[in-house]
Amino acid sequence: MDAQTDLFLDIVYVFVAAFAGGLGARALKLPALLGYLVAGIAVGPHALGLIGNAEDVQTIAGFGVVLLLFAVGVEISMVDLARVGRRVLAVGGGQILGTMAAGYAIGLALGWDGAQAIVLGMVLSLSSTMVVMKTLSDRGAVGSLHGRVTTGILLLQDLAFIPMVAVLPALAGGGTSFLVDLGAGAAKVALALGLVFVLGRRGIPWVLGRVALVGARESFIVTVVALAFAIAAITSSMGLSAAMGAFLAGLVISKSDPTGHRALREVTPLRDVFGAVFFVSIGMLVDLGFLMEHALVVGIVVAAGVGVKLVLSAGLLRLLGYLPPTSVQVGFSLGQLGEFSFILAGSAAALGVVDDSFLPVIVAAAVGTMAVTPAMMAAGGRAAGRLRRRRGAVAVPEDAAAERLSGHVVLAGLGRVGSFIADELEAQHIVAIGIDMDPVVVERAQGRGRLVIQGDAASDVLLAAAHIERALLLVIALPDPVSAVLAAQHARRMSPRLQIVGRVSWAEEAEALRSAGADAVVWPEMEAALEIMRVSLIDLGVTPERVVQLVEDARATLDGAEDGGLDGLDRRRLDP
Repeated sequence: MDAQTDLFLDIVYVFVAAFAGGLGARALKLPALLGYLVAGIAVGPHALGLIGNAEDVQTIAGFGVVLLLFAVGVEISMVDLARVGRRVLAVGGGQILGTMAAGYAIGLALGWDGAQAIVLGMVLSLSSTMVVMKTLSDRGAVGSLHGRVTTGILLLQDLAFIPMVAVLPALAGGGTSFLVDLGAGAAKVALALGLVFVLGRRGIPWVLGRVALVGARESFIVTVVALAFAIAAITSSMGLSAAMGAFLAGLVISKSDPTGHRALREVTPLRDVFGAVFFVSIGMLVDLGFLMEHALVVGIVVAAGVGVKLVLSAGLLRLLGYLPPTSVQVGFSLGQLGEFSFILAGSAAALGVVDDSFLPVIVAAAVGTMAVTPAMMAAGGRAAGRLRRRRGAVAVPEDAAAERLSGHVVLAGLGRVGSFIADELEAQHIVAIGIDMDPVVVERAQGRGRLVIQGDAASDVLLAAAHIERALLLVIALPDPVSAVLAAQHARRMSPRLQIVGRVSWAEEAEALRSAGADAVVWPEMEAALEIMRVSLIDLGVTPERVVQLVEDARATLDGAEDGGLDGLDRRRLDP
């Protein structure tokens, strides 16, 4: 067979392997990229040897890198980064710098040269946004405090990839000193950033807007992909990484609303296809025999990636006022190596910054840490639960006003919903005390002169500190359904006559909260649907009296539905 036929068969093997690996990973409830990596190991030259020309496959996989990083850039929102707060940014920055320093020391201890040790530090400092967010979503914890803090740190890590990949050419050297190379690299990065963002302010939004007006979907897709690869080519021609250019292109296009969202939607299928090829190609580099010989080095890298980030993240969060349960859960969530770790290691290997053994070691360490991430996060949840039961893990207010509370309202959670309720209670001159784990939220409430306790409302210690036994009403506005149920259980046991109302996101949560002792449960999605129905019927000319009856009938149907309803929930109006 000729070379063209061989390449075609190689691509067929890669896609078949990606399909089998991704399907197997999903069946085991693991991230698909782990299946792609394992499939790559299986079909690679060090196992079954089905791939005859791995170099050509690696070249095609480069398209996956460009599209993957372009999509990540589009998904990143600078508005979201601004919202995470200075404390989370400080923790994320400290974790990155601290892990890089620890990785550098470990690399030198392993006998590696300075450049390779620096790359190890950068690789260890990055976690897997894809794996962590999937696990948080599966556990229903994306909106929880530790979920929001973890997301903020992951966002900062993704942005840190830009300077990391930019410094690789300086680490490669070229006969001059490192500082000269680093300065030249920094100048190139500044020039690339300036060029890209100048285009982003004027040129790119104009082009995308004109193409969008044409109305042809294929033209829009081709334009977006062309822009991504063109900017990647510009940075590559400047001696920087094509991956960095793709990432910058995504950041620029993300600012072009609404075309930025459309660009992400259209390019996602291409990203997934070529991304699968990329991760399979990475797996093809793994030699299991080599890894057996270097098991100690892999173990050290795994231990460093997990241990250093856990200790640094948890320690910094605790130092900045977060309670032990939150600090521990965030630390356990960030213990793995990430997708960008592969790209950094691969780019460093291509530039000759690291030796031939480095990339297989990093791949093995990343696969291992990603695979155990769900178990680690579950362990973090159990550790947080034990910490919540310790009296020393909560902060009880010393305000004498709290001791005199009676006939008051306890607000479990002072997020958007809890804060709105607190404002209304204050307007009605109803005394309330809030409970929230976020130190930023607590400080903001205290600044407004409100009674507030920092801690988890699922703790009976915190509920006792809020004098739940003398309260008239408990409002549960917690994003974590498990904490909401525990709060209701403890409150009902401590005060049998207490009125309890809670917010839920799913019908199953509503039933669990009712069983835990809640008197009333509010399902915002259902209420929104009923309100939309009411407005729509009025706009269509239905009489208000008839609309009221139809809405009440619909509410009764939803409340009594066996699948997706609120089955028998008591909706009596509470009046404390």
